[in-house]
Amino acid sequence: MALRVIVCYTGGVGSELIRQLLRNPAFELVGVLVHCADKDGQDVGAIVGGGPVGLMATRDIAALTALQADVMSWHGQKWEPEVVARFLRGGTSVYSGIGGWYLPSQAEYQMLQEAAGQGGAALVAGGNIPGLISDVLPLFCSGYSSEIRMVRAWQRNYIPHYPSAVQMGQYLGIGQPLPDAPFDPAAAPAEIDQLWMWGIAQSAALVAQGLGVVMDELRLTNKEFGTSKADMVLRPSGLAVARGTAAGVRWTFTAFTQGTPFYELVNEQTTRLDIGPGWRDTEQALNWRVVIEGSPSIQCELGLLAEADAPDHVAALNAARALNFLPRIAAAAPGWRSVLDLPAPVGNLRRQGM
Repeated sequence: MALRVIVCYTGGVGSELIRQLLRNPAFELVGVLVHCADKDGQDVGAIVGGGPVGLMATRDIAALTALQADVMSWHGQKWEPEVVARFLRGGTSVYSGIGGWYLPSQAEYQMLQEAAGQGGAALVAGGNIPGLISDVLPLFCSGYSSEIRMVRAWQRNYIPHYPSAVQMGQYLGIGQPLPDAPFDPAAAPAEIDQLWMWGIAQSAALVAQGLGVVMDELRLTNKEFGTSKADMVLRPSGLAVARGTAAGVRWTFTAFTQGTPFYELVNEQTTRLDIGPGWRDTEQALNWRVVIEGSPSIQCELGLLAEADAPDHVAALNAARALNFLPRIAAAAPGWRSVLDLPAPVGNLRRQGM
């Protein structure tokens, strides 16, 4: 029997997940939640750029929870634990691409645990970052080393074709004016930085749990900007980036246990390849690198191979991770579960005619 799935929101990742679900007979898409009034009542196929599929999108959360689907995949612009709790209470397990990576560190932990218990449902989070580079890949690599001293991870994403202007402009700062003063690690983090720290701290806590220590704190230890050398409008997002504004942003986060650093993550996001020395300068450069300093020390590199006519590869990666996790979540015991608790999801072989 096909797994009955609801997708919440149709941004870059949500839309790509819907396309993947519609092509895969192991899943039945039974509901789609949208933000905008002009999408309410539209055929889901048309919203994601295909032909009609006979399923209409809605803004009615109650109608979706009443479906009692097997699993819901959350891809909103922000983490809304109260909405997630409604699905859990109704017996629908949840995959979250934004929030919930390490719930014990969050104020909503008890509320969501109680909701999951009431509905007999599970909650698991994943994604690219937080997710792949900030916890999954470091944890995997750490299994091949002992006496670990430090975990270091780097992400270098080239994202001019990412479909969401909101995520690039508001959550990354692309196209925003450059700061007047150099980065001050003692200053209060900006709102964007606080959002990143909220997510990366959960990844760092997850890595700490895997390594058998407790994370004391996460600090933003550096932030750098790359300048756009020309006016440009990114496609398909439509985000305007003026000459002299931020075309690239790079954060460095450091986590500590008992006052000693054990985890460092560098997150670089750029929309140009000519920013300058130290920044990503080719499309062929690998996206991710992890170094485990231990016995032995290990280096692992991982990259994406973009295809000319394929959807944005970062959105596709996050959508595929969600799709592959859905059966694991539907079968999981009730309550919050992390990637340390469940078998790692695996992909599916393309079927004839798909």
